[in-house]
Amino acid sequence: MKIKLALLAAAGSLVLASAAYAGEGYYGALGAGISFGGNDNDFEDRGSATPASFATDYDLDDNIAVRAAFGKYFGNHRVELEFSHRNHDIATLPGDGAGFAGFPGVSGDTNMQALMINAYHDFDFDGFDPYVGLGVGFARFRPVFDNLEVSPAAVATDPYKVVVSDQDWALAGQAIAGVTYALQDNLDLDVSYRYMQTSEFKYGGYVNDIFTDLDTEVNEQEIYAGLRWNFGAAPVAPVPATPAPAPVQYRDCADGSRVMMSEDCPTIIEEEAMAPAELDLTVYFDYDKSNLTAAAQSLIAAKASEAKQYDISSVVVEGNTDTAGSAAYNNALSARRAAVVRDALTANGIDGGLISVQALGESNPAKPTEDGVAEPLNRRTEVTFNF
Repeated sequence: MKIKLALLAAAGSLVLASAAYAGEGYYGALGAGISFGGNDNDFEDRGSATPASFATDYDLDDNIAVRAAFGKYFGNHRVELEFSHRNHDIATLPGDGAGFAGFPGVSGDTNMQALMINAYHDFDFDGFDPYVGLGVGFARFRPVFDNLEVSPAAVATDPYKVVVSDQDWALAGQAIAGVTYALQDNLDLDVSYRYMQTSEFKYGGYVNDIFTDLDTEVNEQEIYAGLRWNFGAAPVAPVPATPAPAPVQYRDCADGSRVMMSEDCPTIIEEEAMAPAELDLTVYFDYDKSNLTAAAQSLIAAKASEAKQYDISSVVVEGNTDTAGSAAYNNALSARRAAVVRDALTANGIDGGLISVQALGESNPAKPTEDGVAEPLNRRTEVTFNF
């Protein structure tokens, strides 16, 4: 089998260092486009043609191609099973200028279906997500054509007649490059270029009324546009939600201090209660979310109210994520989680000039896990009040 070096060279691009698009679960895809027929598809006999052997190329017209695929994401990689179909009218079967004048007056077409397993590497460029891939599989080639309607004058000039209606299967490989654009949360526009090459199809036909063994190798260049539906992650057992602590209740004392309802007020002779060294606060988030729940809002309000009783020197807000998704995406998500807690603190009376914000992404897990694990304890923002 002769698969061009372009397929091998494309393999190196699968390991390029880049911010990666982290898909999840299964997807389906449909596409349609143009298959460029060209004139570089072999058509030759295997030594049994009369009066002499010949070697030429199909000169094919461009036509429509369609594809359908079903696949699964593995982080920034994915694998799919693809079915494709293309059909080309035969324009000419030309001669070689060295005694063989070709087959005049040919009419008919070739069609080819392919069943491929494709592997891809996806990149993330903030909305437009390029990808590269390689595929291997089998192709079915069916040529149906003849030149029986050629004029007697043409036959007298060139005696070659041909009748072909047969089929064969062969190995096929393809190199792929494309880009997707997110139309909705689970729907992408997908545009791709594909180069496919097959090994030899071996079939038969009649050349000058004699059955002849024939060979063909096919090269296809195609451009597709279509849609990809992302079905999301496979269902998993629900993780029990971590209950938010109840808001702390306080009461005012005669000396102007405030204590929790379960504590006794200080005696009048005591100094005002010393400020704590620090006042910690942890806010948890749902998977891939940065919005505050009602419980989280109540907790922030209570902690802010308590902290305002003391002389605050600074407040540190640190956003964190679990290890599901890419590092770049998680950095941005942790920044959003930190920002929403900072805004809630300022809304509850904390001076924004005292607040510093850090986005730690997945680098500071409360519960260390392997990469790609959705751990609830790691989806959090931590707040430290310093006095």
